[in-house]
Amino acid sequence: MTALQSLRSFFGTFRAAIHAAAAVDMHRTPDARDLKKLGISQSAFRSIHL
Repeated sequence: MTALQSLRSFFGTFRAAIHAAAAVDMHRTPDARDLKKLGISQSAFRSIHL
């Protein structure tokens, strides 16, 4: 993996974390794409009682 690919991967994961946190803050379910990027299944996320 090149340095550019590593940097893109880092920022992609960071973006997904920000979007997921913002969705939870607004009492919404995060986008499936963001959860997948973070390694969280939708069913596992739904089992969390917020």
